[in-house]
Amino acid sequence: MRSKAPLALMEQVIMILVFALASVLCLRVFLWSDQQSRSNEARDQAVIYAESAAETLKACGGDYEQAAASLGGFWDGTRWTLSYDSHRVTVRSEDSGHALLGQALVTVTDAGGSPLFTLQVCWQEDAPSGQKEGGHE
Repeated sequence: MRSKAPLALMEQVIMILVFALASVLCLRVFLWSDQQSRSNEARDQAVIYAESAAETLKACGGDYEQAAASLGGFWDGTRWTLSYDSHRVTVRSEDSGHALLGQALVTVTDAGGSPLFTLQVCWQEDAPSGQKEGGHE
């Protein structure tokens, strides 16, 4: 009569291989989810930076120099740039096509220069002196 030990041993080896395969798949999923989590965290931080710059610019009525003095960074005449740990925020003036509507584009990039988030911001500008609310003198 033959022993059943080799069959039991083969069954054990197969079970170990199945568990090893399952653990490798679980590890890959955990690594992928960690990478996604870090990416989402960086994007969420970029959204906060963009919103902060946009709200500061709106509160200053589109005065980039005042916004730069308030939040930080520097205004070089064409763009307002702020630098954070691993993010760079750039605010560029845009033409809105309307006389009393200011518009800018806020872009947040990572340390490598890849865009993370873009936000378009608009604000109501003050009427020039001597001009009434309705646009008539």
